[in-house]
Amino acid sequence: MATEERPDESPPDRPEILCVSLGWFESRERAQALLERLPALSEPTSTIVASERVLPPLNWVLIPPQPREEALRQFRDIQRQGIDSYLVTQGEYRNAISLGLFESRDAAISVLEEKKRQNLNAVLVKYDRNQISYALNFEAERKRADTLVRAAQTEFGADFDFIEINPCKGVARAGKNP
Repeated sequence: MATEERPDESPPDRPEILCVSLGWFESRERAQALLERLPALSEPTSTIVASERVLPPLNWVLIPPQPREEALRQFRDIQRQGIDSYLVTQGEYRNAISLGLFESRDAAISVLEEKKRQNLNAVLVKYDRNQISYALNFEAERKRADTLVRAAQTEFGADFDFIEINPCKGVARAGKNP
């Protein structure tokens, strides 16, 4: 005799699948290396996801761009005076002379004032530093998720900026479909 399945009956208990995300890695290669060192993470559900992270801008003290020959001459003079500086060789500030990047605006202003007292034509500009970072995403049964995260932390050798372990949402699975 055939049994009839009723819609209000739930399917047999299946292990809960969790979605795990670990980040940030500074390169795709670094995330891939972790996958290779931990074969348990190299499942079909494992992905490496790139994301642009907005970081607070730095405060950049510099001598504005000028013609290359003048920038080189001034750069050499500054170096002879023992002032820590770098010649910018590409980008929007090509041929500028960098006198320091600072997280603290107060520290940048202090250096700016010091450089002006040294008769340097220094200015303060914002230096955007958004970056592409990578996260490792994978799925695991609840029992394995914590174990895999601890193994990843041990293998990575440092703490991650974030670890997210949540029930997977919006994923069609056998027994979960209407």
